[in-house]
Amino acid sequence: MTEAAFLNGVGLFLIALVRFSGFFLITPVFSDNLAPTRVKAGLCALSSILILPHLIATTTLPNLSVVGYGIMAIKELTLGFMLGFIVLFLSSALRMGGNLIGMQIGFSYAQVADSGSNQSIGIISELLQLAGSLLFLFFNGHLIILESFFKSFSMVPPAGLVLTSSVIEEILLYSRMIFICGLQIAMPIIAVVLVGDVALGIVARTVPRMNIFQMGFAVKIIGGLIVIYLFINCLADVIKHLLELSLEEVLLVLKHLGGA
Repeated sequence: MTEAAFLNGVGLFLIALVRFSGFFLITPVFSDNLAPTRVKAGLCALSSILILPHLIATTTLPNLSVVGYGIMAIKELTLGFMLGFIVLFLSSALRMGGNLIGMQIGFSYAQVADSGSNQSIGIISELLQLAGSLLFLFFNGHLIILESFFKSFSMVPPAGLVLTSSVIEEILLYSRMIFICGLQIAMPIIAVVLVGDVALGIVARTVPRMNIFQMGFAVKIIGGLIVIYLFINCLADVIKHLLELSLEEVLLVLKHLGGA
């Protein structure tokens, strides 16, 4: 092995390490605070070693100055963050749906400490996130996401990143899916609560002496919990749908970043 080939291999390894670092720092499950930092660093290094033979056979780093290599490293880190940010929408949609459900059934004040993000979130959001994470792992979603990220080295080789306004616009448009999917998740609860409010309004008009407010709280909680129980059985289909949306968006963004 010549010195030039050795330096090229080391450079490709470092560039891959930077890209994987950005990805693992923000992607759901991998970025969980419960995972030790050494484990995350080891995953980044191991993934870089696995992709290195492919990079050596297909890519040669250009001759750049120190500033040029620094800019390239920043671009690779940005690419990892962007792809991880797209996958992060999956858990964000579940969190938003859980917040909407909690507000509708009166559980918005019940906050729990989320060990993954070190934040206080609603108890319904925590339930949906934990169930969603388990289903995500059960469907091998972490392996599917990793496979799509490995493809990024073929679609966007090192030093081949083309960052345009269309990429930013695409990600901003995709961010709407957080609100759309979150609302779709919470819609059954919202519909049940709305029907319950209408029924309670009719009862309040026909029986004025009845304390509707106390009855309303109980009816919302009971009805909401029943719908949540029924919804949990459909959560697997929701996770599959969100995972498919994330993969489609990742591939679309990679095409834009590769200049296609």
